[in-house]
Amino acid sequence: MVSRPVRVGIVGAGTAAQLSHIPAYARLTSARLVAVCDSDVEKARRVARHFAIPLAVHDYKELVGLADVDAVDICTPNHLHAAVAAAALKAGKHVLCEKPFTRSAAEAQAVVDAGKEAGRVVMCAFNNRFRHDSQVLRRFIEKGELGELLYARVGWIKRRQERRQRSWIDRREFSGGGVLMDMGQQMLDLALWLMGQPAVESVNAWMSSAGSRKAEVEDSVAAFLRLSGGRSLTVVASWSFLTEQDVNFVEVFGTEGTAYLSPLRIIKEMHGQRTNVTPNMESTRNLYRQSYEIEIEHFVRCVRDGLAPLSPGEEGAAVMRVVAAIYESATSGREVRL
Repeated sequence: MVSRPVRVGIVGAGTAAQLSHIPAYARLTSARLVAVCDSDVEKARRVARHFAIPLAVHDYKELVGLADVDAVDICTPNHLHAAVAAAALKAGKHVLCEKPFTRSAAEAQAVVDAGKEAGRVVMCAFNNRFRHDSQVLRRFIEKGELGELLYARVGWIKRRQERRQRSWIDRREFSGGGVLMDMGQQMLDLALWLMGQPAVESVNAWMSSAGSRKAEVEDSVAAFLRLSGGRSLTVVASWSFLTEQDVNFVEVFGTEGTAYLSPLRIIKEMHGQRTNVTPNMESTRNLYRQSYEIEIEHFVRCVRDGLAPLSPGEEGAAVMRVVAAIYESATSGREVRL
């Protein structure tokens, strides 16, 4: 725990850092950005000047070694997550790591183990857990308002863009996978978190790269998960379906009601009638952007006050184990038991 503002260094000066993480820290009096790192040092310097960050460096090993850095926020491409986290923890820094937590279950467990050995906070940036509507729905479920949960269906589908610019995310060596790593694992985590973290017992999955034939990774995935307690979950993600518009959905079905996200709706049976019991969620704030602000404020509080993270590294590692099972099932064409 620290009583002064938490001094944070950001590794990776790309879109996630500039649009979400850095502005969120700037709103806080409990934290101060002291350094930014990027392999493109000129980008790091431009970002440092724009956001009035005192120091810009090009090597993450230099940043994690700085004596005036308490915590490291990792916004790099996926292949660097585990290495930067390990270096930061070895140097005694707390870690917030963007999703996906790592490229593999083995990398994820190594980071978790390093965090335990160092006695430092390791938090995965599952920002959807911090959305106000997600938080409200989670409380409804925890109170038993939907009765016994039976089934959930989640998905994130982006329309195909024929001229979608290729990047590191299309190379398995750097990304660890395609749309499952990019979007699917976020929806998987959100569903499991809303449902109270049930154990995943088995996975049946399908994948395709037909919409992006030059890519090394999948562009579409669908998985059916059997969960503990007789529950089940379907996860769908694609960035190549020919849909009219982008779609993001969460549907949770229970014995006493059904709930949806994007937008939040909660339907229950009351006095023999289907009744909309959705609380008033009117807000002028963008829920997705606000979720980063809440997430980062929470991370800072975990470092300052010794709170347990709402999205700990252990749960990031658990998601990566399920992701690995989805890849195995899709590749083998068989059910995979966990």
